[in-house]
Amino acid sequence: MKESRRKVPTGKPTGNAAVSSRNAVAPDSPAATLPDEQIRTRAYELYCERGCQDGDDMGDWLRAEREYLEHSPN
Repeated sequence: MKESRRKVPTGKPTGNAAVSSRNAVAPDSPAATLPDEQIRTRAYELYCERGCQDGDDMGDWLRAEREYLEHSPN
């Protein structure tokens, strides 16, 4: 007699569920400039302005996020 095996969920999405909504956005669409992307870019600029010295990535991110929120229309 053949034993049936059930798949046990691993918590990891598979197939189409593995594609996050951020990855599903066309690069030339208006939604491609998501806040996270803008914040990430600004945080990198701040890092470069500091001479590319490691050790304050969280500070760069928080400053970039604060700047984004101060300048966002909402």
